[in-house]
Parts: sequence; structure tokens; C-alpha cells
Amino acid sequence: MRLVSLNDITLEMTLAKPIYYNDRILLNIDCKDISKYRERLIEFGINYVYINDELSEGIAIEDIIKDETRQKSKKIIKDTLNSRLNNIFYITETQVANIQNVVYDMVDEISQSDEVIVNLLDIKAYDSYTFSHSVNVTVLSLILGKALYYTREQLIKLGIGALLHDFGKTMIPLEILNKPDKLTDEEFEIVKEHSRLGYERLKDQTLISPLSRAVILSHHEKVDGTGYPKGLKNDEIHDYAKIVAIADVFDSLNSDRVYRKRWPTYKIVDFILSNVDKHFEKQFVNKFLKYIAVYPNGTFVTLSNGQKAIVQKQNKNCPTKPIVKIIQDMDGRKMSQTVNLMDQLDLVVVISHEGESYN
Repeated sequence: MRLVSLNDITLEMTLAKPIYYNDRILLNIDCKDISKYRERLIEFGINYVYINDELSEGIAIEDIIKDETRQKSKKIIKDTLNSRLNNIFYITETQVANIQNVVYDMVDEISQSDEVIVNLLDIKAYDSYTFSHSVNVTVLSLILGKALYYTREQLIKLGIGALLHDFGKTMIPLEILNKPDKLTDEEFEIVKEHSRLGYERLKDQTLISPLSRAVILSHHEKVDGTGYPKGLKNDEIHDYAKIVAIADVFDSLNSDRVYRKRWPTYKIVDFILSNVDKHFEKQFVNKFLKYIAVYPNGTFVTLSNGQKAIVQKQNKNCPTKPIVKIIQDMDGRKMSQTVNLMDQLDLVVVISHEGESYN
């Protein structure tokens, strides 16, 4: 399996993961002739798909949580955030119970999973970005919480805060949230209100832990004090909010938006590292990046000796040195040789072609 841009789809490729739209399967596994759906998928904001082909044979890209748990989580957060349709900007006891139950499932699955390296990009249609993003931020936050040896109770509080971190956006005008162009300074100030508004609406919701609510209020605070809404710094910011801040930025940059294309993983990693001790807590970033595949499975890469390869598997605790299958030598001749870059100290990845294909 590998991730491919819709512009690079060829006839021998079959769909490796289903494509969802409006809570239903748009295209299912093993769908062939994907190119005939290209324009429609792009209209929905879907620019990449997971495919199977000869080059990606034997490459596994496993999700950290079950597909049914991911879809259930999206539906629950969608039902919760769509309360704006009825001008009800609060969460009912039933909605809180649903959120708690799905977070229990996510915590249990992540706690039991041996898969610790995040390879998977969740395909998001424009219409479901907010819901998919909330779920991804929760998964990423829980992975970091697990790495920090949080108890189940701590993980649940962290997960509920992460799943609801953007609740305040239900109170931001849709014409601003969905604007395809760059926001004006005035519009950005309105969007920045979402963290305070979300917290204010939920601060008296006793079924949600104060620590979960702290995530909603403070996930845009930065350790150097330049964040919002209060300009908190360092230890003034709760650890849960610091964790969600990292996950929030990672998934935001890893997503196609109306106004920009997703960033490749290595570029996101560089951005997060460049903002250590400014936006993000160093100890959490260092731990988080141990569980992120800088060059995800199925990614085409160019090695320092000029050879072309496809990433097959990750080496735990060394995300920059995966196991690769070399498919072209430095002169462009086809070849097939598996190499563990951990065993080749002088051989490194110099270019990542994430989501691209070789001719």
C-alpha cells in the first residue's frame, strides 16, 4: 500500500482504503480504474488516495485505531459540533456520554496496540475537515500520552479535551471558517475567540473534567507567551494543552485545505522542531517525534548515493533511517534490493517524494 496523488493514478492501481464522504463509503477497497473518479474526488477536496500496485506489494500502513472507531468518532464529533444548526451551543448529557465512550475505545485500542509509528494520513474531504481533524488530534495526543506513561484516567481526560478542542468554532461565523482566501486581521481575531468561547460554554459542564476544559481554552497558548487567549507561558500552560498544541499543528499542516496543499511529513517535523521552546515544549516534541514516520511507509525517496527507493518499514526510535526497497540505481536502471538504512551509516534520505510517483 502507498499514498498517491490523484494526478499520478494509473490503470494497474487499485484502491487500498475506502474513501468516505458524508458518513458513507464513496469508493470501496479494490476499486479499479480510479482515474475516472478523479475530478469528482478533487471537487470534494480529496487529492490523495491509498492504492495497491506492484511497487507497493507487501508494504503495510496500519492505522493506530480501528476504522470503525475512527468513523464512529467522526460521526459523534460531527453531531456535537453541528449543534450550531439549531443554535444550541452546548453539549447535552447524551453527547457527553457518547464522547466519553468513544474516547474509552480509542484509549483502549491505542494502549493495546503494538503499532507505535504513525504512518497513516487520514484522507479528509473539505466538508468533513473539522471532524476528521478533531479525531486525528485526539489519536496523536493519546499516542504522546501513552509514551509519557499516562494512566488510563489521564488519557481519558486528555482525549476528551483533544476531541473537543475546537468546540468553540461552533460559535464562529461559517463565512469566516470556510473562507477560501487568507483571513483579514479582523477575521483572524474573530477566529482566535474560539478557544475562549468554547471554554465559556463548557466551563460549567460538570461531566467534563476541568483538565479537559483547560485543553479547550489553552491549546493555542505557546510556551514563549505569544499565544492566545491569555498569553500564558511555560508552566502556566497545562501539559494536556501543550500536548494537544503539537498534535493540532501536526495534523493541520498534514491536511489539504482550500487555500493550500498538505505539507509532507518531513517538512512538518522540521517546522515543529524549529519552534521548540517558542511554540512547543521541548520534552514533548522530542517524545512525540519518536512516534512519527518522517518518511512514511510507501513513500518514494532519493538516497544520498542517487538511488531511488520506496520506504517499506520503519525502524523504531530512528524515524529518519527506515528500511527501503531500492528500485532504481544512480543511472536510472531498474533494480530490487532491500536495504536497512540503520546498517548503512553513510546512506541517508536526501529527498522525500511523499505522495508522488516515479515515472
